[in-house]
Amino acid sequence: MSAIRILIADNDTGQVETLRAALNHGEFEILSVVSARESAIKQLSIEPDIILLNPDILKERTLSRFIHSVQIKSPSTRVVYVLKDPPSEENAIADIKAGIRGFIKTTDQAINIAKALRSVYKGEIWAERRVLEKGIANPMLLPETLQAHVPGLPPLTNREMEMLTMVLQGATNKEIADRSKISERTVKTHLYRVYRKLKVKSRTKAIALLSHA
Repeated sequence: MSAIRILIADNDTGQVETLRAALNHGEFEILSVVSARESAIKQLSIEPDIILLNPDILKERTLSRFIHSVQIKSPSTRVVYVLKDPPSEENAIADIKAGIRGFIKTTDQAINIAKALRSVYKGEIWAERRVLEKGIANPMLLPETLQAHVPGLPPLTNREMEMLTMVLQGATNKEIADRSKISERTVKTHLYRVYRKLKVKSRTKAIALLSHA
C-alpha cells in the first residue's frame, strides 16, 4: 500500500512537531506544512489524502468555506481537525455535517493518531462513540455521499445540506422553517438553489434522485 499523503495546516509549532513525531514512519508521507488558510488552499494542488487542520488558522473564515475550497480543488482529500480539547457533541456533529471527517487531539498517543488517520483514509469518520451514535440516530447526508450519487454536483453549503437532509427525511417547508428558525420564504429560496444544483425541478424529483443516498 502506498503511503498516506498528509498536509499539515497548523500555526502552532508545538502541535506540528507532535504530529511530525507521530507520523514519522513509512505509512505516512508529510507532503507540506503550512501555517495559514490561504497557503493550505494553494497546497491543494498536490492533492493530499488528508489535511490535518488546526481550526485556529481559519480565523474569521468559516469551516464550510474552507471545505468548499477543498471539494472544488481536491475532491478526494479528507479533512481532520487537530484540537487541544475534544469538541462538544453539538459542535462535533455540526463539523461532520460541514465536512470534517475526524478529530484528533495533540495529547493522543501516536498509535491512536495513526489509527485515526488510517480510518479516515479508508472513508470512515473518526469521532467519539457518543457522536457517532447520535449521527446514526439522526442520519446525516454527507457531502461525499451526495457526490457519489450526483457526479459533478457543485458543492452545497452547510445550510443547503441541512435543508436537503430534512427534505429527504420527509419534512415540509413549514417544519424545516420551524426547526431552522427561519421563514418559509427563506426555506423556499434555499431549496430552489439546491434543486437547481441537483438539476431537478421539484422536491419529489430530488427525493427520487437521492432515495438511496
